Amino acid sequence: MRSGKVPKTAQLAYSKSLPNRPSRVVSLVRRGRGESAARPARLSVRVEKPTPNYLRDGIFIVVVLLAVLSFELFSGTGGEVRTYNVPKEQSNPSSLIQFAKPEGWIDNTDASGLATLSFALPGNAGVSVIPLPARLAENPMIVNMWREQVGLGPVDEASVKGLTKPIMIGGSAGRLFDFAGTKPLAGQDEPPRIVSASLVLGQVGWFFKLSGSADAIEPQVGAFTNFLATLRFRPAASEVNFDKLMAEAQQAKPPPAAPATDGPTWAKPAGWAEKPRTAIRLGNFTAAAGQAEITVMTFPGDVGGLLANVNRWRGQSGLPPVNDAGLASATERVSVSGTPATLVEAVGDKNGSISVYHSADGQTWFYKMSGPSDVVTAEKGAFMEFVQSIRFPKP
Repeated sequence: MRSGKVPKTAQLAYSKSLPNRPSRVVSLVRRGRGESAARPARLSVRVEKPTPNYLRDGIFIVVVLLAVLSFELFSGTGGEVRTYNVPKEQSNPSSLIQFAKPEGWIDNTDASGLATLSFALPGNAGVSVIPLPARLAENPMIVNMWREQVGLGPVDEASVKGLTKPIMIGGSAGRLFDFAGTKPLAGQDEPPRIVSASLVLGQVGWFFKLSGSADAIEPQVGAFTNFLATLRFRPAASEVNFDKLMAEAQQAKPPPAAPATDGPTWAKPAGWAEKPRTAIRLGNFTAAAGQAEITVMTFPGDVGGLLANVNRWRGQSGLPPVNDAGLASATERVSVSGTPATLVEAVGDKNGSISVYHSADGQTWFYKMSGPSDVVTAEKGAFMEFVQSIRFPKP
């Protein structure tokens, strides 16, 4: 029996989960019905260079930034749908940023709610524009998450500086990173690529991300950098005080209780190879000589709900979405450690996935296998044995 204990980084992340707070704060759960709108508050902004605290910022990244920056446009990399309530200032993008949309870019309403701007590009590529606390702009954990998304290994803080390229963003000096994978990820035909830029305005760090397959990204790099150069930021773009908003939310309602110290355990099927765990992937395996990936991840709340995740997985496999009425035919009820869960098979002509959506103690656990359709189908038996072997500690 292999132990699947949650690493300390992931344990700490739960204690920083933001509670439900309408309109004014970043929230990790959807706003409930009947909640009243928050009273507008004047934000106090201190323009100073924050002292780096990578542990604190790493916790915040795991529970908030990860869900956005890993909102992958390519399948099989473990991205899950997240639902957010965002600061009120972001409800009207023109109140923060003036921009000229490049030809061929389409407004994307399906992106994570934390993005101020989001566009779909040809070739299933995408662009997102996201404001976060300024102290995160120079945190090497962000760079390493981008690198992980394209299949590259982590680098230290000194190496991050060497990977930085200068770029003008809206008339100010920013930083640009360009990370290209060397081979397709499981279930993909082309290597992935991420071109990202960041700019600090007051207490706000603005993040701009172009992501997709390498072939789709290459013809868009020029349009992306020109888009950045021609942006015009309004005064409100530097006046989102995230620290104050987070503090107000924590005072208004205590955060969810942290999960048990010991996470679930499981048995690794014969023939699977175990890979190093990360703050994202609490379980990390490959099967069929690396052709399929199997991951175990968990997040607070319902992570967008079952239907949103089912349609995300179906979209990754080239299958059409289903509505509430069709959800039953696209899913199957199963049991994980004696508690109910939902099995989702999304196997398309070329790529596929088999996933289990499992809610337990205020958290949602995802057990997912993805890769070429024939490999996923052949490994289904081993995957189901793995899921049935999962055991959660008794309270």
